[in-house]
Amino acid sequence: MSNAQRTTQIRTRAVAWFTVFVFARLYTAVLNDFLGRILGLEFISYTWIHGIPTYLWLEIIFYGPIIWLALTQVNADVFGDVPAEPEALRKHRRLQFIATFAIAILIYGIGVHVTDTISVLSEREQITDGAVYDLVYFLDEGLSHYIQFFPLFFVMGWFLIHDRPGRTAYPTLALFLGVVHGIERGVGIIEGEKWFLGPAVLLWMATAAWLRWRRVGSAVSQEFFFRHALAFCVTLPVSQAMYYIWFDSFPPPSALSDSELTQMAAGAVVLTVVGTVLIAALDRWWHKRRLAPVI
Repeated sequence: MSNAQRTTQIRTRAVAWFTVFVFARLYTAVLNDFLGRILGLEFISYTWIHGIPTYLWLEIIFYGPIIWLALTQVNADVFGDVPAEPEALRKHRRLQFIATFAIAILIYGIGVHVTDTISVLSEREQITDGAVYDLVYFLDEGLSHYIQFFPLFFVMGWFLIHDRPGRTAYPTLALFLGVVHGIERGVGIIEGEKWFLGPAVLLWMATAAWLRWRRVGSAVSQEFFFRHALAFCVTLPVSQAMYYIWFDSFPPPSALSDSELTQMAAGAVVLTVVGTVLIAALDRWWHKRRLAPVI
């Protein structure tokens, strides 16, 4: 196998694992909200085992390991070109360690979020006040979301800044994942009652894109993670603005009625399709314009 073929395989594998990362959190929307509440498969949402509903058991067992596996695989690829010069090697290892540490903190936050099981059971038993409930609610809706959101968004920007050059395949997939991810994270931080983090996330991702542009120049517009970040930065604020306009505030999706949840799901699908088509069309127009001969 040639070096070019080996590099292509590595690039493809990282894209596949990043796709797993983007879609991993959607399990709640698909299982609990869509299948459980909208389609009426109540055993998914309302079958309780030791006080924990089925969809939360799936989070406890699968979500953390899948996120860890996906991000560590992407991390290994992003920092896959290991320099031989000692000083460059030390810097390389330091940069990769920062991403590894961020991933570890994210997984720790997912562990803290297991307190959601106690919060859900407390509300089912109509225990919604008192010192114990207040502590559980703080760990679940307060602390755990901050511990998850900050390293999650950080590592996305870190991969964009430090990715190896040449990851330009699958442009449409990159844009599609950016649209899906922007909508999913836009709604996700609303569910976590942290909708106000939206501007900070946009600022960080825009800064990461700018730093990447400083490193590689205009060729950055063809890179996978840059395309993802561009679509992500467009759709996250759009999804939050549409959510606010439709519901007149930022109620968590878990607090919506079944009819409102159906409306939100339909809106997300429409925004995904329209957003992907429009952003992909603009992307093609931009690159054709750049490649057009000067007369």
